[in-house]
Amino acid sequence: MGDDREKHVFRSAVPSHAPYPDDLDVYSFIFEHFPASRPDPRGRTQPLLVDDETGEGWTFEECKQRTDALSVGLREKCGVSWDTVAALYSSNSVYYPIVLWAVHRLGGVISAANPAFQPDELAYQLDASKASVLLVGYEARAAGFKAADRAGISRDKVVIVCDPAVVRQHKGQEKIEGSWTVTGLIAAGEAAIRADSKALDRQRRALAKGEGRKKLSFLSFSSGTTGLPKGVAIPHSSPIANVLQMASFNEVAAKFGEKEGRFRPGVDVSLGLLPFYHIYGLVIVLHFTFYIGVTTVVVPRFKGIVPMLESCVKYKISIWWLVPPQVVLLCKDPGAKKYHAELAKFVRFVMIGAAPLSDDLSRQLDAILPGLHGQGYGMTETCTVTLMHPLNTKPVMGSAGRLVTDTDALVVTTDGNVCGVEERGELWIRAPQNTLGYFNNKQATEEMFLKGNWVRTGDEVYFNKDGDCFITDRLKELIKVKGFQVAPAELEGWILNHADVRDCGVIGYPDEDAGEVPCAFIALSEDAKARVEKNQGEIEKIKASVAKHVSDTKVHYKRLGRVEILDSIPATASGKILRRTLRDIGKTLPPIAKPQKSRL
Repeated sequence: MGDDREKHVFRSAVPSHAPYPDDLDVYSFIFEHFPASRPDPRGRTQPLLVDDETGEGWTFEECKQRTDALSVGLREKCGVSWDTVAALYSSNSVYYPIVLWAVHRLGGVISAANPAFQPDELAYQLDASKASVLLVGYEARAAGFKAADRAGISRDKVVIVCDPAVVRQHKGQEKIEGSWTVTGLIAAGEAAIRADSKALDRQRRALAKGEGRKKLSFLSFSSGTTGLPKGVAIPHSSPIANVLQMASFNEVAAKFGEKEGRFRPGVDVSLGLLPFYHIYGLVIVLHFTFYIGVTTVVVPRFKGIVPMLESCVKYKISIWWLVPPQVVLLCKDPGAKKYHAELAKFVRFVMIGAAPLSDDLSRQLDAILPGLHGQGYGMTETCTVTLMHPLNTKPVMGSAGRLVTDTDALVVTTDGNVCGVEERGELWIRAPQNTLGYFNNKQATEEMFLKGNWVRTGDEVYFNKDGDCFITDRLKELIKVKGFQVAPAELEGWILNHADVRDCGVIGYPDEDAGEVPCAFIALSEDAKARVEKNQGEIEKIKASVAKHVSDTKVHYKRLGRVEILDSIPATASGKILRRTLRDIGKTLPPIAKPQKSRL
């Protein structure tokens, strides 16, 4: 990066936190790292993890004891060791962090997967990540078993993650359907530790100086730019840096029980609803809150706005982490309105991420919880937050926030020129939380991860004079459905397998609830065209069949919001789909008659 470009770098306005530790794994950071700046949760009765359904809660020491024992059980019964990749396919659970920290304690790598994945989608991730162990949620075990079979993972390497209610239902049994349960492995680990005082330390080793920047902690799958999902190689230093950046940027007090500030260690209660497999939920909702001593109420999944609000009232949840579709329901769902007055008594901060929040919706939220919300921005490739609403400022409508601690940005035009204030271009990020690139994919890495530790985001932005960043367009082809990335090329490749489709192109179509939904434009095969010419009623049958072709095999957020038929798909002479032309066509279409029911 030349000196001329350095002159145009946008920099964080808050003091630096550097240096960041590069000799810690995530387990050590969470359980053994206690600098003076960290609120110390040791020896306290406050639970840090609470199960929403049963109210069961675990203190810092109880979490550590479970993690340590599970690590021994995983090592002795499932063969988890240094560099073992363990896939975690489960809804949110109080056992979720226990599992991943236990794997990290052994030097293993976690590849978290969406629990809504179909078996083929999970099998793809198992193969791509080279996973040899599968940790599967109780409710997802049938699909998990199928995927494990397809990936060649034997049943003795499949572990079932059960919520406390399921543990009680099965009376803590060590195996279910031939697979170990997490509680069974914890019990096995405890027995091994009692029998051998050295069992806990066996195969455990500290990272050397600088090793934290290379040793993988997570393989989190992201669509990157186009095509099938790619495993983002996340070293231990990346989530550690982002947790410390969040603490610094938000001026988290080192005193446990502090009554002031945005985040109050030992006082606040956080909403653990966003999926932990998603980078936002994984790093911020789970690790950041635990590190600073804020209690997290773990909610397995979003069951609707009213159940969410009932949990918030029950536990007086003061810190909320949301995505825009949940804000839509909070503001507009008739069932939510009766809670608004009560929420205002205890909610202290709401962060919205994963997708932009419109100005109009931001104002509606501000009317319910005045001055309490802000937006953030990040991506898997930057291991998470790069922009966030700053302290002691009113919400800036439409802004994604300001650069967090030790994070730099460039705004670059398509022809490579750097931009100044109020000038639009692609956002590039340089920061200690940036990841290593895509696992076993040199070409994709080189396209997105540039020299000098810069990551291209694919989003068009501009900064104002105050440092607020505004996202104006997405330059890459990804569709964002409720914050989840959908690659058009993946859907196009699958749709082309349909007998009635000769060609197709997929774009994102605006949707108030989801932000966008995939819209497939298809050109019909000769046989399908002949049927349509004879009977116009065939058109809707074909559309429905194509939609079902996708919904039968793809996770819910990849399902088609609409299907439209064209004579041909616009493309360049070299065959590249002209998505801008398709988007222009999309703007002329009438609204979807029956919007899809909100589902997260």
